[in-house]
Amino acid sequence: MKYGIFSDIHSNLSALEAVMASMDNMGVERRVCLGDLVGYCADVNSCVDLVRKKSDICILGNHDSVAIRRESSLHFNQYARFAIDWTQQNLSKESLDYMGKLPYIVEENDLCFVHASPKSPADWSYVSSLDDADDAFEYFSTKVCFVGHTHSPVIVVQDIKGLPFVIEEDSHCCRPGERMLVNVGSVGQPRDRNPESCWCLLDSETFCVEFVRVPYDISRTQDTMRKLGLPVFLIQRIAEGR
Repeated sequence: MKYGIFSDIHSNLSALEAVMASMDNMGVERRVCLGDLVGYCADVNSCVDLVRKKSDICILGNHDSVAIRRESSLHFNQYARFAIDWTQQNLSKESLDYMGKLPYIVEENDLCFVHASPKSPADWSYVSSLDDADDAFEYFSTKVCFVGHTHSPVIVVQDIKGLPFVIEEDSHCCRPGERMLVNVGSVGQPRDRNPESCWCLLDSETFCVEFVRVPYDISRTQDTMRKLGLPVFLIQRIAEGR
């Protein structure tokens, strides 16, 4: 089965629509969203609605958790806090109800899906180093674990001896005895200096993964943000992939 795994949409409808079309073109059969549907950009309810209609599985992200007031925004930086406060004021009841029922982690078909880390998923720990990844492998038993949260795509493989290493290419097929931890990057807020949306294609029979980059109409997203008075920093950064 072909899985399309995506994360960190952050209310960027133009990017999300481009990713959904890309998945259609590549024959994706099952779609998994790893959370952070909202925050930063302006198309709040449209993104939640599209994810709800198109995704077979959706995980709760930290921005989603704050948006539904499950926790405080005090630990966010000033821009993230401004955006999430604005988001809270504009969320529909349908969006709130949907996000309020999302799980922190799901496993199926020897795959694990979580927003931040399989280690205490509700604490939103970052897997941002090889040491973090090495630690994370201890907290899932499936062959592959997919995460988001850092907005930077990366494939980390644990070899047959239990040693982790980073794959430099944009794809990898799991060999016998290997396991993988895959950060799928970000749909609406890439931070690897590439402004194109990113999602991950998985063949669940071969355990081959591949990053797919998708261009989208960035100016459309920026125009909407500008009209609604969101911070200039947030408007500019999506064009720079940071």
